[in-house]
Amino acid sequence: MSLKQQIMEMRSQIAVILGLITTGLIIFFLTDLSHLQERRAIADIDGKGQTVLAVEFTEKTPNPPLRDLTEAEMQMARIAWKYFETNYNPETGLADSVAGFHFTTLWDTASYLLGLISAHRLEIIEDDEFHTRMEKALDAMERIPLYNGELPNKAYDTKSLSMTDYQNKPSETGTGWSAIDIGRLFVPLNVILYEYSEYTPWVRKIISRWDYTRMFKDGVLYGVTYKNGVEQLNQEGRLGYEEYVSKSFALLGFDISSAYSYLDHTGLVEIEGVEVPVDVRPSALFGAHTYALSEPYILDGIEFGFDHYSREFAYRIYLAQEMRYENEGILTAVTETALSEDPYFVYNTVYGEGKKWACITSEGMQSPDWRTLSTKGALGWHSLYETEYTAELVDKISDLTTEENGFYAGFYEDDGRVNSVNTCNTNGIILETFYYKKFGPFLRIQGKGGL
Repeated sequence: MSLKQQIMEMRSQIAVILGLITTGLIIFFLTDLSHLQERRAIADIDGKGQTVLAVEFTEKTPNPPLRDLTEAEMQMARIAWKYFETNYNPETGLADSVAGFHFTTLWDTASYLLGLISAHRLEIIEDDEFHTRMEKALDAMERIPLYNGELPNKAYDTKSLSMTDYQNKPSETGTGWSAIDIGRLFVPLNVILYEYSEYTPWVRKIISRWDYTRMFKDGVLYGVTYKNGVEQLNQEGRLGYEEYVSKSFALLGFDISSAYSYLDHTGLVEIEGVEVPVDVRPSALFGAHTYALSEPYILDGIEFGFDHYSREFAYRIYLAQEMRYENEGILTAVTETALSEDPYFVYNTVYGEGKKWACITSEGMQSPDWRTLSTKGALGWHSLYETEYTAELVDKISDLTTEENGFYAGFYEDDGRVNSVNTCNTNGIILETFYYKKFGPFLRIQGKGGL
C-alpha cells in the first residue's frame, strides 16, 4: 500500500471515529443532564395508555374569581394607557416599542393591540377612538414590507413602516423573521377574528398575503436571521414560549404538533425547594439560549387560559420566586425586560443556561447586575393568583408611574434603583392583566363552569 493510500485510509478511519465521538457527545447531552443539575421529566404511560410527564401535579393552584376592578386598579389601567396616548404614531397607526424611539416589533405590536382591546373593554377609551386606532393598525399590517417577500421583518420604523434592524437603522433587505413574534401577533388577530367580526375580512387579507412555507416543518417552528449577507434558518422557540405561541397558530390551522409538545424537551431543576420546569436543549448544540421565566406563562394564562401542563408549570415558575422571597427576603418577579442602561434588554430568569436566577442577553452575556423586579411580572402574577406575596409585589411597584408614559419597567434588584424605561410591552401587558381580572382569558369561552 502506498503512503498516499495509507494516509487516505487513516483519514477515513479518523472521520468515522470523530463521527462516533460527536454522536456520543450529543447523546450524552440529551440524556445525562447531571452536568446542569437537571433531571428529565421522564415520559410515562398512564393507566389509559397515554403518554404523560412524570410530574406530581399540584392538587389545587390559586384561581381567584373574576370580579369588577377597584377604583385603584382602574386608575392603574388608565395610567398604563397613557403610554399609548404619548407614544402613538397616527400616520402609521403603530405604537413605539420604547418611549422616544420610533421602532416596533411584532411582539410589541401584539402588546399594543391587546392593550387597545383591553382599554376599550374597560371603557378607558370610547368606541370612535378604538375603531380609528384599530383600522389604522390593520392598515399598517397590510402595508408593511415583508422580508424576502415572505413574512414580516423582525423590526419596523413606526413613522415610515420601513424595515429596520434592532438599532432602528433602515434595512432594505430586513433582518429576518421570528416565528415567536409572529405567533404572538396572531393572539390579537385571533381575538379580532372572534370578537370584532367587522374586521374579519381585513385580518384574513393580511395573513393571507404571508408565505408560511419555511416557518413550519414537521410541526416545528422555524425563524430566519439575516446578518452580514448571510441567512440562517433555525428552529425557534424554547419551553414556555414555544407552547404559548403554538396555541395561536393552532387556532388558524397550522401544524404545531411538535412545538406544542411538553413531553419532548422538559427537565426539572430544584430551585428554592421547587422543581422548576426547564428546557433541556443545550444552546451549544441547538443554537438558542434557554430561559425559564415568567412572561410566556403569564401570557398563556391571561390570554388563553392554562392547559393541564401550563397551569402546573406556571405555578412552579411563580412559586420558586415566592420561595426566594421566603428564603432570602428578596422580592422577586423576573422576566424578559428592557433596561434603562446597557445592554438595554435582558432575560431575567428563574433558570437559564444552566444557572439559577441567571440574567442573560440574547447574545449570551450574563451579569446579576441586570436583575430587576418587573412591573408587568408583578401585576401578571397578581392577576392570576392574588396571593399575599403577589399583593406585596403590587404594593412595591404601584408608584412606578409617570404622567405621560405609563409605568416604568421595574426596580434594579442590587441597589433598588428604578429601571426607568417605559415600554409598549410593559404597559400593554399591564392593561391585559386588568382585562383578565374582569373578563377572564381573551380566547376562552366563559361557560357555567368558569375557568
